[in-house]
Parts: sequence; structure tokens; C-alpha cells
Amino acid sequence: MAIQIYSQKSNAWRDAYNPLRGMSLPKLVNLLEAGERGAFADLQWFYHYMERSDAMIHAVIQRRLSAFLGCDWDIRVSSEVGSAERRVPSAEKMTGDKVLAEEQVAFLREAYERVENFRDAAGFLFSGFFRGFSHLEKHLDDSGLVTRLEPVEQWFWVRDGLFGAWEYNQNGVSGRTRGTEIDPESFIVFEAPPLNRILSLAYLRKTLDERDWDGYLEVFGIPSMFLVGPPNASATKEKEYQEIAERIISDGRGYLPNGSDLKYVNADGTKPPFMERIDYLDRQITLAATGGLLTMLAEPGSGTLAGNAHADTFFQIARSDAAVLSGIMQEQFDGPLLREYFPGEPVLAYFEFAPPAADQVSRVVRDAVELAKAGVQIDLAELSEKTGYRLKRVGDSGKLGAPSAEGSAERGVRSAECRK
Repeated sequence: MAIQIYSQKSNAWRDAYNPLRGMSLPKLVNLLEAGERGAFADLQWFYHYMERSDAMIHAVIQRRLSAFLGCDWDIRVSSEVGSAERRVPSAEKMTGDKVLAEEQVAFLREAYERVENFRDAAGFLFSGFFRGFSHLEKHLDDSGLVTRLEPVEQWFWVRDGLFGAWEYNQNGVSGRTRGTEIDPESFIVFEAPPLNRILSLAYLRKTLDERDWDGYLEVFGIPSMFLVGPPNASATKEKEYQEIAERIISDGRGYLPNGSDLKYVNADGTKPPFMERIDYLDRQITLAATGGLLTMLAEPGSGTLAGNAHADTFFQIARSDAAVLSGIMQEQFDGPLLREYFPGEPVLAYFEFAPPAADQVSRVVRDAVELAKAGVQIDLAELSEKTGYRLKRVGDSGKLGAPSAEGSAERGVRSAECRK
């Protein structure tokens, strides 16, 4: 039974602590260096605030997260099942593998469906791409199956050095690199190069630029106005003219003595560089978070072409994120369960996010047809794994694409009965 660390969280003091106050480049560098030593509490708390404070950073995170969460999940059968006849020419062996694979598929599907907060857990696991790591604690029922994957926020974790073992810092104490030891088998742990390390520097520079821009507008946004009085005015007249100037400034109209003039204090006439600088930093954020220079909003006049490219970029990223997190779930969720409930048996089923897109499936099938024309044999189970479909054999051949005089292979691909 998991120890349910989540119920022991105690960091109420952090609720009243805003790490953005007084943040400077030297202070941020100190936080990043502390993170390299394994003291994550203050750094991760800063990341938490940063992600909710900058429009561009918030947007790229939400777009990547929504693209990932839009992926479906399924339990797949390994292609090793269909290739059994190549290894052992025995129908009994091949049938046994298929039965075992079906049992493992049913078992894993039930195990995942038992997790009541699976979508939220997957979203938290995804946060490791930006924060560098994420932990999900396994909560088990009496049968030993997982009922919840409870997120444990990043500021509760420490490690002794860059590659030390993960330990739990219950109160989120600043500066610590040692905490309570944990049982790694009770957690799903995802580690990745932290994108927020790059984004935090861009965020701070943007914040400083915006502060300077605000100061610039305070001085030059509403131009200061001065009254130049007529020559040889006495001190008494100067006082009178001062009163006139104040009335003019207050309501924008009034009487000026002959010879008077108004002067405005403006900038030197050049365009302030703040917008260009902020646009540059936004592009750096987009480059780091999406791997491309696409902006979050389509450029003026770009039309549908840029919109489609924008959508394709996030679709490709979602497939990459899904592949990485699928591997984590296969290793740390599927593996322990299958070893416990199917001891000594080969692993013939696995979990996967994001079934292949329809256009990719079409390409795979077209390639199979072209290879069949060239007389190249394709294993049916391997093709089934690539497409995500359950393919039924047509004819006597155990291979999809086995050449024949009547072209039965090509007809077999076209007439395959596919279903999810």
C-alpha cells in the first residue's frame, strides 16, 4: 500500500509568498544554480508563478497540453505475437502467444480504467517537460491495483546533487537537498530537460523591459508642457503667468499674454525599442517551447496557410510528447503489474497514447500496397501495430502482401476488415 504522501503536504507558508516580488537576474541565477544542486523548492515555486504570469508562456503550455490531452489511449498488442511463426514454426506456440496477449490487453485495459483521475494525472505528468520532472504517487486498492495516480508538486522534491535519488521534502523547506527516502516502485517519475530554465530568463527580461516601458510612458506618454512668458517680465508677472499656466494645463484652454509661448517635452523622436525587444523574447519563448518560430497568433495576411502550419506543428509536438510519456507508462506502470500478475511470461501488450493519425495510417497502407506490387512481404501483425487497426487475414497467406498471380495480396490490403 502506498504511503499516500499527498495527504502529508504542509507548505501553507508558501501560499503567502510571491516569488516574483523583487526578482532580479542575480536572484534567478541563484535559484537555477540551487536547482542544479537538487534544492528545488524555491525554483519550482517561482516556475509555478511564472507560468501563470506571462501570456506567451501560459499560451504555449496550454496549447501543448491541450494537444497532448486531445490524444486518445489504447492497449496495443506487440508485433512479436504475429511473428511467432518465424521464431517457432508451431501453430500451438502462436496460438498460445495470442491467448496470452489477449489476456494482457484485457488486464492492462482494466488496470488503466481503474485509475479514477487518469486524465488529470497525465496532464500533471506532462508538466515535467517544462519543470524538468514530475511525480505521480500510486494509490493501491486491496487487490494491489492502482486506483489513483496522485500528483505531488515539484516543490516538495529534493535530490542530493544533479543525479541523486529523489527524496521528499514534506514542508517544501528552502535550500534543502536531503529529505525523506521514498520507494521508487510507489511512484511514476518523469524527467526531462527543463524548458522553464530557458523560459525563465526570457520571462525576467520581458518583465524588466515592460517595467522600463511603463517608466518611459510615465515621462513621455503625456508630454510635459511649459509656458514661456514674454521677455522682461517682472517677478510679480512670472507668478501670475505660473497661475495661468496651471489653469491651462488643468482644462486645456486659457489666455496667454502677448509674446508668450508653449513648449512640450518629448522624447528624441525615435521609436522606443521596447516592442521589438518584447517581440524578440516572445519568439525565443516560442522557439524553445515549440521547436519552431511559429508565433502563437497567425501573422497578418498569413491566412489559412499559416493556420494549418501552426496546427500541424502542435500536432507533431503532441505526437512526440505522447511517445515519450507512453514509454514512461510502459516502463513504470505496465511493467510492474505485468511482472506481478504474469510472472515469467513475455510482455505482449503495452499502453500507448495517441493512435496514429488517419493520414499516417493511409500512408502506411499505401506503402504496403506498393511493396506488395514489388513482391515484398509485410508481416500482418507488424502492420496492425503500425496502423492501430486489428487486421483480419484474407486468404491462406500468413503474410500481408504475399505475391500471387492474381494479385491477391493487393486485394487483401484493400479489402482488409479494419476496426478500432
